Amino acid sequence: MPTSENDNQESKSAQLPRLRPKRVTVSLQAEQRRLSDALFSDLAVIFLDTNILIWSFGLNERASAAWQKWLWFLGKRLVIPAWVVHEYNQHANQPEVTNPYKALFRKLQVVLDEVSDSASRALDDIAAVRIGCSNKVELEHKLREASAFSLCVANAVSQSDRGHRTDLLKFYESLLDERTHPADIHELSIQTNREFNARVTLRLSPGGEDSDKPENRCGDLIIWKEILRHCAEAGRNQALFVSNDVKRDWCYSPMKLILDDGKEIPWSRKAAQDLRLPNPELLAEFQMHTGGSEIVFATIDQVIETLASTAHNPIDALEFMELAQALRSNRTPTDQAVNWIHKSEEVYKIGLRGVASWDFSPSEVDMNAFETWCRDQMKDTTIPLDKVNWSQVFTALYL
Repeated sequence: MPTSENDNQESKSAQLPRLRPKRVTVSLQAEQRRLSDALFSDLAVIFLDTNILIWSFGLNERASAAWQKWLWFLGKRLVIPAWVVHEYNQHANQPEVTNPYKALFRKLQVVLDEVSDSASRALDDIAAVRIGCSNKVELEHKLREASAFSLCVANAVSQSDRGHRTDLLKFYESLLDERTHPADIHELSIQTNREFNARVTLRLSPGGEDSDKPENRCGDLIIWKEILRHCAEAGRNQALFVSNDVKRDWCYSPMKLILDDGKEIPWSRKAAQDLRLPNPELLAEFQMHTGGSEIVFATIDQVIETLASTAHNPIDALEFMELAQALRSNRTPTDQAVNWIHKSEEVYKIGLRGVASWDFSPSEVDMNAFETWCRDQMKDTTIPLDKVNWSQVFTALYL
């Protein structure tokens, strides 16, 4: 029986992805699992934004080494959009990028001088007592001490480059040469510029937030086009885009959040740990090009938090300890316990020779004895030991 034109159109429509409404309520645990799956799945492609490359120049030497090691470890899973490399090249030779803390001491000096002058004018003995000083003289003395210490720290930060930032430049030169998405940015920018105004007018993601920028206003859209093209050409339907520039024309926040204990609360940035969901039209567009809907957007804090988490990465979490500490990340009690033992080298060795020792199988270890030993070692710390998963501590340290 012949197929009518209407039947063909209905068949094509049925194959198109549906544009979904924004989600009202999401599970924090489920979204963290989606990020974890994207990070650890060999099938997921990981894309980095320009601001992530720039961010990394602020890391200390050991954290920078851990960052570089992870990027190399990703291998072909890591793809840097060509437009990101173009933007990176515009910034990489600027002093504020390669030496991000150079002006910190001078800026802090100005602020502290203003605080000191303001305190002298505005505060008296009564005000000094209210903030824990016996009189104004003591207040000014403490303020001078605090200022001197703060300036000492700022000076150390401004001089913290031991040559590792130059090493990072060289590392990126090699990495980007291998992992940059092959694209004709000239042709891509021309094509995208034609489409940009229409998308902005119709409020289609991404690009609306940059519509008033005098230059590079199409940058986000070009990067998005590269993500779609690479995944389609490589046959990948799972991707992670890491960026610290989380805009409304990329993502949205749900109204409600379900916590790990099942409690449903109104969304808040702190409780949600900065969770953002891709806008529905981006998900539909990704599905149309790749056949999948698993694209995750995350900040570098969320990525490193997951990599350094004993819950999500029990075997290799310690590899990312320096990165997590550089971010002052919100570590779980389990992560804190692992870090404490790892940094207490002698304690770690005692455990290795004693209560955590095993010959043929980890099952030889008495986990109750291991927990008792750990608690005794950390009894004087501020770690909430009752909230520690001791099995994960053992796995991270002694497997």
